[in-house]
Amino acid sequence: MTKISVIIPTYNSQETIATSLESIINQDYRDYEICIVDGSSNDNTINIIREYCRRFEFIKFLTEKDDGPYDAMNKGIDMSSGEWLLFLGSNDLIYENNTFQKIFTGSIPEEIGLLYGNVIILDDIIGLGKAGQIYDGEFNLEKLLRRNICHQSIFYRRSLFKRLGKYNLKYPVCSDWEMNMRFFSSTKVYYLDLTIAGFSGGGLSSRKEIKDPIHDELSLLKRKYFMNYLVYRKINRIFNRLFWFRRQNG
Repeated sequence: MTKISVIIPTYNSQETIATSLESIINQDYRDYEICIVDGSSNDNTINIIREYCRRFEFIKFLTEKDDGPYDAMNKGIDMSSGEWLLFLGSNDLIYENNTFQKIFTGSIPEEIGLLYGNVIILDDIIGLGKAGQIYDGEFNLEKLLRRNICHQSIFYRRSLFKRLGKYNLKYPVCSDWEMNMRFFSSTKVYYLDLTIAGFSGGGLSSRKEIKDPIHDELSLLKRKYFMNYLVYRKINRIFNRLFWFRRQNG
């Protein structure tokens, strides 16, 4: 079986973390681990997580001060051991008990570095959609350069982080968008027409007082990753032609 690592950053999440964890623990698919990275919560979050760690040996837990959720997610990458990584918010949940089973029972071609599907919005989120709405179908690079894919719907192959790097902490709110552009332009991706997770608002991206420099750099980033995509596609075409030629000529 293919091992999945679910990485969850937490901070003062006592109201939601148990529901999030239960949605993973109840999966029919069993080859997974949960990596929780807490930013030194001062409510009951740590006690709740420690109780789950006592009950389930596949939960890894670290609590210490961090530089925000993306720093915690980077630590989670280092803690994890799965071939595929999924990043879940502490107020999000896996949509159905057979979600992992649907995706990982068959073989996945080695050249695919990123699998993604949809999320269902659990509560009204300004700028994203209404509760019960599905976000947001299949993406190409042009669509991704306009708006992001929710990281709760994406499975990343571990090798991507070794080749292309982790979350860039320069972007405190939109680091996942920058990383998705970086990955999407440099690997093969595959869209799964199913709902991966339930996505709740109220996270860092909803805090309008935090200014992210990505908005000042967006034009430059879009040009950069569009050019990366063109180069990647050209190299991939050359590789495919060489592979075909070698097969035809023994």
